[in-house]
Amino acid sequence: FSEFSNLLNANYFFFFYTSLAFNSQYATVGGDLDPLSGISDMQLLFSHYLDNKIIGFQAGVNIPSGKTKLTSDEFITSRMISQNLFAMNTPNFGQGLNAFAGVTWTQPLSKTFVIGAGVSYQFKNEYQPLKDVSEKYNPSDEFSVTGGFDINLSKTAAITADVTGIFYGSDELDGIKIFKTGNRLISNLLYRQYFDYNSLSINLIYRHISVEEIEGSGPVLDEEKINPSQFYSGVSFNHKISPEFLMNYGLFLILYEETATYFSGYTVFGARLSPEFSVSSVIKIPVFIKLASGSHSDNPGLFYYQIGSGIRFNF
Repeated sequence: FSEFSNLLNANYFFFFYTSLAFNSQYATVGGDLDPLSGISDMQLLFSHYLDNKIIGFQAGVNIPSGKTKLTSDEFITSRMISQNLFAMNTPNFGQGLNAFAGVTWTQPLSKTFVIGAGVSYQFKNEYQPLKDVSEKYNPSDEFSVTGGFDINLSKTAAITADVTGIFYGSDELDGIKIFKTGNRLISNLLYRQYFDYNSLSINLIYRHISVEEIEGSGPVLDEEKINPSQFYSGVSFNHKISPEFLMNYGLFLILYEETATYFSGYTVFGARLSPEFSVSSVIKIPVFIKLASGSHSDNPGLFYYQIGSGIRFNF
C-alpha cells in the first residue's frame, strides 16, 4: 500500500521568547488497502519563555478537523497505517478534540553542564470512530514528566540525555472503561560532534511500553502484550557542501519486541538522504529520501521507501 501526504506548517514569533505554530496535513492512502483520504486534525501550539529562559510554558490544541466516523473498510485502513512499524507521515486522520499544557525548567550548573525538567498534561475528548456504530470512544488523558541534562565535552562535542515517563488512565466506550494502555518510559541519548560547518550525530532511543490492561480482567499476560517496546539507533552527518547546498546522510536500526500483534518482532535497517537547496536567504527547498528493509524470523519481510520535497520560507 502507499500514502501520499501534504504538510503545511507555519511558525510565527511574536517576540523573541514567544511563538505560535500551526500544523495541518492532507493524505490519501491506496494500493492493497481500501482507499482513505482527507485532512488530519489541525494543531495550534503556543510557546513562551520567561526573559531568563529558565522557565518555559507550552500549550496546544488538537482541532477536530480530521476524518472520523469511518466505514468498516476505512477503519481497517486507518489501523494499518497507524502501525509504528511503517513510519507513515500521516498515521491517523481524526482523533477528536485534544488539548495540552506543560511547563519546562532549565538550570545551568556550570558553563558546560545544564539540567532540565518538564511536566505536561494532555486532555482527550470523545469522538465517534465508526460511521455505523453510534458508540463514542474516549481515549485516556496523558500525563508526562521529563528530566535530562546537556553537557559540553569540549568546544565541539556535546551529549544530551533525557528520560520521559508517559502515564495513561483508562479508555472508555460510551462511558464504560474498557482498556488501559501500557505506560511508556522513553530514554534518549544524543551525541553531537562539530567539524567547522559540518556535524556528526549519534542517537540512541529506547521506548519501553508496559503491559496493557483489559478492564475487569487485570493485566494482559506478557505473551499477549500488544504494543512492542522499541530500540532505535541512528547516525547522521550534516555536510555543508556550499552556502547554497546542505546534505544530510543517515543510517538507522530499529528493533521491535516480539508481542502478540503481527507487527512486532521485526528488525528494521534503513538509510536516508536529505539534501537542502537554498534558493535565497528566504527560500529553501528540502528533499527527503528514505529506504528501509525489515526482517522477521517467522513473518514475511518488508520493504518501504519515502520520497518527499517541500518549500520553506523564512521571513
